[in-house]
Amino acid sequence: MKRTISAMVGKGSVTHNSRSFTAENVDSERTHLNIDYCNEPIKKVYHELFDEALKQYNDKQKRKDRKISDYYKHIESGKQEKLFHEIIFQIGNKDDMSATGEYAELARTVLDKYYRGFQERNPYLRVFSAHLHMDEATPHIHIDFVPFTTGSKRGLETRVSLKQAMINMGFKGQGKSDNELNRWVLSEKKVLAQIMEQHGIEWEQKGTHEQHMSVLDYKKQERAKEVVELEEQIEEKKLEVNGLKETVDKIKETQIYLDDVEQQLDESPNYQLPEPQGLMSAKSYKKKIVEPLINRLKSLVRTVLAKSYEGWEDYHRINNANARLHKENKNLRFLNSRLKETNETLREQNKAYQFLQRTFGRKTLEDFIIQARGIKRSNQRGER
Repeated sequence: MKRTISAMVGKGSVTHNSRSFTAENVDSERTHLNIDYCNEPIKKVYHELFDEALKQYNDKQKRKDRKISDYYKHIESGKQEKLFHEIIFQIGNKDDMSATGEYAELARTVLDKYYRGFQERNPYLRVFSAHLHMDEATPHIHIDFVPFTTGSKRGLETRVSLKQAMINMGFKGQGKSDNELNRWVLSEKKVLAQIMEQHGIEWEQKGTHEQHMSVLDYKKQERAKEVVELEEQIEEKKLEVNGLKETVDKIKETQIYLDDVEQQLDESPNYQLPEPQGLMSAKSYKKKIVEPLINRLKSLVRTVLAKSYEGWEDYHRINNANARLHKENKNLRFLNSRLKETNETLREQNKAYQFLQRTFGRKTLEDFIIQARGIKRSNQRGER
């Protein structure tokens, strides 16, 4: 039995992998068959890996602007490195290794055995999230990791670096296409192929870098991930709106308080100037009646001013935030709508592709595509 090996390195979506969110291509009735190896908070992993090196780095800095307060945010906002990377491995495809077919359990066994040795083989890739999925078209495994290097002479002694992590593990690139990452992926494919061979599966090498699903399926899933991220952002905005509602309630409370103060000034005996009693002298009247009243009024005015300042501050904050949220929400809704439309288009295209595959057969259709690409390249060369 021959089967291909598909490998894809991508951005990754931990919420999708851990099924915190269920995409449309997931059969939730089979989710219980998945294997969840680990799902640690990535910020916790960053503290574990880099806190000591970060402290040593900051202690050496004489200028405050060179210090790094939060290494996670530093990498997140930077352009040189990603917070983490993801590798996806799959054996065969939905036609010859379907998650609902006779070889589903075999694929699950092989991928499980492959993962068990992953961290030991790759000591400079700190795995924090790993999931074997049996609830999509074909069994596959997602492994999310933070690549790091130690003993660095620039920046932090222990820092994030995909290239150096690969070099530390013995993968030295020779060019753009033959780089460290590609060499590592090929090495991991060979490890998986050895495990497959132990279970009677021969690695069918086609000389192509196939993805773990059809291009259309992959694009559709990526759009679904973007929709999820946007929905998460919208949820965050809803939380902000709830916070603003609390601020509105505070402003209302302040208004009620000020109305009550106004009523007290009009009606409460504590703030009214009584008539002099009997033969009370002007000096005595001032000391015993007027001065205490003025002190009470001063205290009340100070309190009212403080409340008024609070109210105006809250009002301006909510006004500015409301305008910003309205604009952001409008943009998010528009983008979300566009992504859903794109996803629907991809779904229809995928149906059409599957129909053609069933009608002409996979091999024939692939030959058509290769011929079409050849014709297109010939035409492009002719136009130059």
